[in-house]
Amino acid sequence: MSHLSDKSIKKQIRSLIFSSLVLTVGMIVFIILYYWNNSIKETMVYTQQETTQAVLQKIKTFIDIPLAINEQNRYFIENGLINIKDVNNDAKFFGSVMRSADDSVYSFSFGTADGEYYGVRSIYDQLEFMESNKYTGGKSTYYMLDDGLQIGRVAKYLKKFDPRTRDWYKAAVENKKPVFSDIYRHFVMNDLAISASYPIYNNKKELTGVLGTHITLYKLNNELQEIVKSRYAKAYIFEKNTGYLVANSDNKPNFTVDAAGVFHRISAKEIKDDTIKTAYINYQNNADDTVNTLVGIRDFYVKVSEYKNSGIDWILITAVPESPYVMAIKKSIWVSAVILLIILFIVVFFSSHKIDNCLQPIYQLIDISEKFSNGDFSKRAHTSQKNEIGVLGIAFNNMADHLETLINRLEHKVKERTIELEQQNIALATTKEKLENLLQIDFLTGLYNRRFLIEKLEASIEKFAKSNTVFAVFMLDIDFFKHINDKYGHDCGDFALKEAASIFKKCLQDYGYAARWGGEEFLVLLPQSDEQFAVNIAENIRREIENYKFLCEDLEMKITLTIGVAVYDYWMSVDEIVKHADIAVYAGKQNGRNRVELYK
Repeated sequence: MSHLSDKSIKKQIRSLIFSSLVLTVGMIVFIILYYWNNSIKETMVYTQQETTQAVLQKIKTFIDIPLAINEQNRYFIENGLINIKDVNNDAKFFGSVMRSADDSVYSFSFGTADGEYYGVRSIYDQLEFMESNKYTGGKSTYYMLDDGLQIGRVAKYLKKFDPRTRDWYKAAVENKKPVFSDIYRHFVMNDLAISASYPIYNNKKELTGVLGTHITLYKLNNELQEIVKSRYAKAYIFEKNTGYLVANSDNKPNFTVDAAGVFHRISAKEIKDDTIKTAYINYQNNADDTVNTLVGIRDFYVKVSEYKNSGIDWILITAVPESPYVMAIKKSIWVSAVILLIILFIVVFFSSHKIDNCLQPIYQLIDISEKFSNGDFSKRAHTSQKNEIGVLGIAFNNMADHLETLINRLEHKVKERTIELEQQNIALATTKEKLENLLQIDFLTGLYNRRFLIEKLEASIEKFAKSNTVFAVFMLDIDFFKHINDKYGHDCGDFALKEAASIFKKCLQDYGYAARWGGEEFLVLLPQSDEQFAVNIAENIRREIENYKFLCEDLEMKITLTIGVAVYDYWMSVDEIVKHADIAVYAGKQNGRNRVELYK
């Protein structure tokens, strides 16, 4: 190391460390500013989410009122504790519920499956009993109720009314569970209304009627205003399916009625608030529930939430603005960030220039190393530099010389080993082929063995299960084979088996597989064959055997076959179809031998 000059990498690294320290300080400052900005965002997001949760809870509380009224009072009607035909009892029952109900509840009623209607409504702080049945001629009749909930004088007669025609009644019957109706215009008050209905069944599961609690939505506007007031936020509720406005915190109308009395509900696209409108359109187009949108000079944090409950499907949009204080802090953060980025850019620029100069010789050494590793063993490093890189180059060249010698020796050794392995692989392949043939072929006849044919039968059964491809098998048994062995000797018996096997192959060609099943029994598989085709093939084989001259040592033997044919049917196993073929062979033996017998 004594020959190193003043251009030592150590000094260059010191310069690099200085630059890195500057960069590190800048990064630390940047991180501080980054998390400062994030903390502001997290605060705003929390405020926005907390506002949304508060509004959703208020909606739930508001909507739960009619549901709770229905749930708390259905028991009396379901179990016959209230005689719905007794109007005096009805007035007290429905009136007591309305007297204790929230002021958003307009009426509480029951429509029977026969079309009768009973209930109590609250209009201008006065309770009125409602009745529509055969005694009123099907017309709606309203009676004043006194403080004791006693029926008084008639307050109003209206036209005929059948609750079964109302949407709230139909919805309950159709859904067979508590459900809300669609929003509708109240026919007395200048407001929107919605009805919570509950189907009532007797102990025979028969519909007796529908219990309904009907509420107006004006109070929901007031509830929204109260929640968002202290948060400087705003909240709008829309119907998801129609986009119509349900309620809002800006005291804007949810509907209009023109001079001609035409009722018109306000849609999301008609509202004047650009923040809410933009959030709604983005949600409809992208189903994005969090939208940060800039309107004018104020940055809003907007949240779109869905509210579903018993048939209600609403969209809630809440928008929380950043306060001027937060906006000032945010502006200072961005100014500081821009200045910091400029400083960091300058530091990075000079540091990069210095690092490139320092690393250029190393890049050259890397390039030589890559060429060496790719097989160009003639490459060597430049060693003219009097620094650590020059020493590294000398070490590399020494290593390269040793590696080149070792690699040349290794290549020669690898060639020798490769030749040996190729010879061994050829021998192994030859041995494997012989073993596979031994595992599949019967050594005496040259036909397939029993194991091979069982595998083919299993494959045919699987194919039948997938594509209903019909196949057939037939068992072939040489008639009086024991007599042949006894008369001509076992050598002639083996000769007969070999010759018969040759005839089988010739007759089958590519139609199927023939295997020696055992002794003088053979089994043939026709993978694609119906009953008639299998019988024809079997008959052809039988004739060929019958007409063939079996000459063994100048001795002519007369040989015949009995063949049993079986066609595969659903759910059969290998053993079952083979058994059917064997049964057919037995039947052929009983019927005189030298014949083809089809399993029935």
